[in-house]
Amino acid sequence: MAASGYIFDEQDMSDPLQLQLLDPSPVDSPLQSPVLSPSTVPRNHGQSHSSRGVVYYLTKTQRLSSYAFTGFLGIHFATTGILPLISLLETAENSLILSRVLYQNRFLEPTLVVGSLGVHVLSGVALRIIQRVRQYRRYDRIVWIKDLDLVHLTGYALIPTVMVHFGIVRGLPLVIDGGSEGIGISFIAHGFSVFRYISWTVYGSLATLGAYHAVQGLSRWWCLSKRWRRVTFGVIVGIAGTWLASVTRLSRIGRAVGHLGRHYDMLYSTLLDSSGRI
Repeated sequence: MAASGYIFDEQDMSDPLQLQLLDPSPVDSPLQSPVLSPSTVPRNHGQSHSSRGVVYYLTKTQRLSSYAFTGFLGIHFATTGILPLISLLETAENSLILSRVLYQNRFLEPTLVVGSLGVHVLSGVALRIIQRVRQYRRYDRIVWIKDLDLVHLTGYALIPTVMVHFGIVRGLPLVIDGGSEGIGISFIAHGFSVFRYISWTVYGSLATLGAYHAVQGLSRWWCLSKRWRRVTFGVIVGIAGTWLASVTRLSRIGRAVGHLGRHYDMLYSTLLDSSGRI
C-alpha cells in the first residue's frame, strides 16, 4: 500500500484508530442523508437492505401512488367541480353517476382509489416514523410539529376529512343499500340541509386543503423552479375556487322530496345515530 502512504498489516486492521485514516466514503457520510444518519442504520444480521434503501423505496411508492390517485381526482373534479357550474344539475348528476363506471368496480376501486390513497398515506407515515426514530437516536429528542411544512400539514388534515367523506357517500350507502349507485349530487345537497355546518366544514376543507396538497405536492415531485410558484399558486386558487363555487351552488339546492328525500333522511339519521354511539 505504498501509494497511499500507509502500511497496514493484520494488527493495523484490528486497530480502530488506524481505520479512521481511510478517506471517508460519500455514501456513509451523515451529511448526504437528511433523513437517516449512519448511527441509526439498523444491522439486520444478513439482510442486504439498509434503512436508506427503505427510505428510497418508500419515497418512490409514495410518489407513484400520488400519480395514480391524481387520475381519479381529475375525473372527480370534472364531475363535481366543473360540471355543476357550467351545466344543469341533472346533467352533472348523470355525469357523476356514469363516471363511476370508470373507477367503482371490483378491480379499479381497490387499486386506483382506496389502494393508491392508502399506500400514499401509509408510506408517508412510515417515512415520518423513520425520520423521528433517527432523530431520537441522534439528538435524544423528537420534534413533532416544527419541521412540518404546509404540504405535510394539509396532508395529515385531509386524512380524517377524506374518511368522513368516504364514509358518507360510499361506506354508509354500501352498508344500508348494498351500493352507492343512487348517491349523487342531490344526496350531497340534501346533506347541506341536514348538517349544514358539518357539510361546509367537510367539503370546504376537501376543496381548499385538497387543492393545495395535490398541486403543491406535484410541483415538489417535479422540482419546479421558484419562478413557477406564481403559476402553482394560481392553479391552486383556480381549483379551490371552482370547487368552492360548485359546493356553494349545491348548498342552495335544498332537500330532496318524495321517496328519495325520505330515503336520504333515513341515511343521514343512521349516520347521526352511529356518530352518537361513538
